[in-house]
Amino acid sequence: MGNKISKKNQFNGENSASDNLSNEMNEEADRLHLQHYLQKNIWQNNFFAPVGHLLEQEDTKVLDVGNTEIIKGNVLERLPFDDNTFDYVFQRTLYVGIPENKWPSVINELIRVLKPDGYLELLESDFKPNNMGPATTKITDARTWLGHKYTVCYKLQDYLEENKQLYDVHCEIKKELNAENAEELRKLSSENFTTVVKTLKPKLASIIKVSNDEYDDLAKKMREELNNPKTFNTQVRVYARKKL
Repeated sequence: MGNKISKKNQFNGENSASDNLSNEMNEEADRLHLQHYLQKNIWQNNFFAPVGHLLEQEDTKVLDVGNTEIIKGNVLERLPFDDNTFDYVFQRTLYVGIPENKWPSVINELIRVLKPDGYLELLESDFKPNNMGPATTKITDARTWLGHKYTVCYKLQDYLEENKQLYDVHCEIKKELNAENAEELRKLSSENFTTVVKTLKPKLASIIKVSNDEYDDLAKKMREELNNPKTFNTQVRVYARKKL
């Protein structure tokens, strides 16, 4: 769902185009696993919706949108599943891949594959950290020119409440990092953020009007700034149930 992520494989011999593609996909898979670790520790749990009892049942079906390793689909169009298939649908950190005007239709598609009385959970972050340093500010401001809407996380609750197919909407917002391993999480979060920024280098360097070397220097400074204890990307998570 979202992007197809391949499992890690071992290759021998010279690198081919397919080898390089596989390496890139493995790197993306690693980044997704890192995101999962970060979110689990930031929130101190794996999910917001009260689905613990469902996950203990063998026949429960769960859809993790954007983070699977098996099936390819496009949530912007139509997922390759029948109506009313899943007991729990979870989606996180897809603000970059979903245009702001597409969110209502994406949510409708997630609801379509959700069973009646099933749970839908969404998690997004504000990609503009609070207490940003100058390098972080320059890079994140440039990202808005790419159409990245840092405010989408603050609209999740409204999206669910305005959808007539849903009920029992809940929202939780985390504005600061107060976990016991906060220092480790800040370091990992800055690495994750920097990785994303590096993939956007050709476009962002052009927008900022800097050379590749200057951009690399900016990214390095940004990484240092993101380790500031007062710097944090606000996190928002919501869940709701599908009406019978």
